[in-house]
Amino acid sequence: MTSNSQPPLGTLDRVAYFLLRGVTLICDALGVILLASVMLLIVAAVLARDLLGLGMPWTEEVASMLAVYAVAFGSLSACVRFEHLAVDLFSHRLGGLARSVQHRLVGLLSTGFYALAAWGAITMSIASANNRTVSLGISFSYLYYGIFLAFAGMALVTSWQAVRGPVAWQAALQSEQESF
Repeated sequence: MTSNSQPPLGTLDRVAYFLLRGVTLICDALGVILLASVMLLIVAAVLARDLLGLGMPWTEEVASMLAVYAVAFGSLSACVRFEHLAVDLFSHRLGGLARSVQHRLVGLLSTGFYALAAWGAITMSIASANNRTVSLGISFSYLYYGIFLAFAGMALVTSWQAVRGPVAWQAALQSEQESF
């Protein structure tokens, strides 16, 4: 990977820079691997059914679980890069201080939403611990763990963004990762 941006000089910012960079690379790689696995699994199931006459009912359960985790990793990566859907009607008209306040306020509100969603996912995981899938007997809790992973990770990222505020190196890191 060629880096066009220079890491920040401050120790905490430098750690955050490399940590966020690593998180996005790992999440992107895992998301691609999981989505490719879903595609391969579906193709294998269709070929086994149509060519060999073998039914593989368990593939639906595994594909669903892989898709949930692929979306979880993708959403965490998108959160780090500020690629989630946002309506930006007036930010470009704000001054430096007002933009910083808005950035922190959005970070705090997002953290609250993500933390609430993570709590809901872990609550559903506990409530569905005894519910099992039909073919493999896998607990539905594992599906909710993927949702929890996504929302808890996004809550951590947005809480850091709210505390730290906007930083110049994050835009450079975002543009570097967009070049892939």
